[in-house]
Amino acid sequence: MKFQKTVCFLGILWLGIAGLAGADVLTDDAARVAIETRLDKAHIMNGGGPQVDVHEGVVTLTGNVKSLWAKQKAIELTMDVDGVDVVEDRLEIAFAESDKALGEAVAKAVLRYPFFTIYDDVNVAVDDGNVFLTGRVTMPFKSDEIESRISKVMGVQSLTNEVETLPTNIGDERIRASLSYRLYSDSLFQRYAFRVNPPIHIIVERGNVALTGAVGSEVERRKAEIIARSTFGVFKVENRLRVGD
Repeated sequence: MKFQKTVCFLGILWLGIAGLAGADVLTDDAARVAIETRLDKAHIMNGGGPQVDVHEGVVTLTGNVKSLWAKQKAIELTMDVDGVDVVEDRLEIAFAESDKALGEAVAKAVLRYPFFTIYDDVNVAVDDGNVFLTGRVTMPFKSDEIESRISKVMGVQSLTNEVETLPTNIGDERIRASLSYRLYSDSLFQRYAFRVNPPIHIIVERGNVALTGAVGSEVERRKAEIIARSTFGVFKVENRLRVGD
């Protein structure tokens, strides 16, 4: 016979199988101590939470946590403790000063991701602390790792990740290399080439190019499009460059 663990999270019941028949389980007090120890070792515990209450195998987590990652990790670690059958999540995450401030913090987290390049494009939208990600990246692990980084930003209440992975294509790789060289070696854009995060991003998908980011003038915006259109192998160009950002 097997028994089930459950977690109540935002009104949704999640089921998981754990433990074999006859396995030893902890008492409520022992389970609470084990949970608190795990949370402390993971550096999740703070003055405001999580506070752990255990009654007949039902665990209630209350209080404040620093981030969405801390909330998700607290539930995960609690579920792994023997003797825990149900986890009721009542944890809260402190809101950021404003959606604008949160959006800037999230954007900074993306830009500081070491594998984020001019061939990737991630767009951030924030609504009442809920973060929405869209865009394209060149490798699937980038989307997952960017999501993980953003979940640790203080103030993020929830995270919807709709970033997609660009298809692997040798022709597209050649276009990226050729276009980036032609663009950033042009006298109009050379000053951008030495920045840690160059402002013009080149998104290539099956020969179709999208230019995203920001430039200093309308002249630069138009010149970038001309260079892209004249690059060998490019079928279509969508110019999404902003001016003055």
